[in-house]
Amino acid sequence: MLMAKLCFLLLLCLSLSAQGISRTYASKGRTISYSLLVFDPPTTITAGNGEMNQSTPINCVRLFWSRLSNLDINGAAQLHTDPQREIDERTKYKERVGEQVYKEMHARIFSGGERFPYELVIGNLHALVSDKPGTLLLLVERDGRFWIDNTKSEQRSQQANDLITLVNAYGDGKLKFQ
Repeated sequence: MLMAKLCFLLLLCLSLSAQGISRTYASKGRTISYSLLVFDPPTTITAGNGEMNQSTPINCVRLFWSRLSNLDINGAAQLHTDPQREIDERTKYKERVGEQVYKEMHARIFSGGERFPYELVIGNLHALVSDKPGTLLLLVERDGRFWIDNTKSEQRSQQANDLITLVNAYGDGKLKFQ
């Protein structure tokens, strides 16, 4: 009986933490409502510290970085909302910097130790917030799977722009998440 109660309490806590903390932020006469998830300690995405799938934003990024580190550009692009745009951008970058620099950059993807202390959520959009000021990864949830949002800036939704506003305010010290 005690074990069942402990399991219930654990599941309740996990459920509450997965929902995040509801917050608002005023910017340019608008109020932005969002949910905040705090990773304590911050999550560091490495090749071996979790699953590689599209079930969570962190797992999706880990899968994406894994494919990039193996120079599987087509496979990595399939995790984007606009795969062809990603392939085109990576191909142009490779042409600009050269084959050797391109390979070295991708080989170091997991060695950067990039940490993500927060995840912001507005609707089906999620932003993994890096501990590097003003840096985020934007993801969209569709049918229970996450995709890296690489929508052109002029075509972004208001929700995406709001998440970017929040991360910029955090980077500028105007917004605290703790």
